[in-house]
Amino acid sequence: MAEQHKSDSDGPSAAEVLDLLNRMAEATETETVWTLLVDALAPFGFERVNYGLTRGLSGASIGDPHDVYIRSTHSPDRVRAHHETGHYLRTAEYRWVLENVGAVSWGWVARERAAGRLSDSECAAMDALQARRRRAGISISFAEGGRRYKGAMGLAAHTHESQEALDARWPEISARVLAICNMAHLKFSQLPLPVRSACLNQRQRELLEWVADGKTMQDIQVLTGLSVSAIEKHLRKARDALGVETSAQAVAKAAFLNLIFVASDAS
Repeated sequence: MAEQHKSDSDGPSAAEVLDLLNRMAEATETETVWTLLVDALAPFGFERVNYGLTRGLSGASIGDPHDVYIRSTHSPDRVRAHHETGHYLRTAEYRWVLENVGAVSWGWVARERAAGRLSDSECAAMDALQARRRRAGISISFAEGGRRYKGAMGLAAHTHESQEALDARWPEISARVLAICNMAHLKFSQLPLPVRSACLNQRQRELLEWVADGKTMQDIQVLTGLSVSAIEKHLRKARDALGVETSAQAVAKAAFLNLIFVASDAS
């Protein structure tokens, strides 16, 4: 009876989802968005949530792992190990995320394997993953506005729910779940991302903004009252923090990570 009750969970109503979307839209911190997301998905029966966003996508590579924004209800050590080993790169699920937009059942990979459409490496990755995976779930690949951007999310159901049961109720809840997940992704894409290489102080952000505006060193000196040597020191530290060689690269990377030209209460 417990399994039937969970499988029939309808989650928040459409009106409640609209209220939630408005609260997400008004959020100014990634932590707030994450809390709203996880809390909203729980009544739909999703107990685990994994999210990743990169703006350094190149082919199948997500770029520098230090620049990737990752959130998960799993332990940080487990998530870190999954990405640092690069195991995900060999999975059919990751290939699907790169090639598609929308949602797919975790049962898809088993059907693809049965049809002979997985490579040997994907089959091996599937076997390794299934040895650890004990849940049914849904993967979501988000539409992006840039060719180097990619965001994805994995939603895992309670351990007692089968993939068949989740797939059967997915059509009823999918529109509401996807609306919530899409809004969370859009907010994460908009807000400053607290990744390891994003440790810029207020002065460094200010100077990068002046560089982005095309100001010369002399212009910045007049605007800030700093000496040229002090400006150069701040910019050098900003480049070091971002892991780049030139101030132009620092501006580009800071813009990718939403670290400059943001509202003061969102920084």
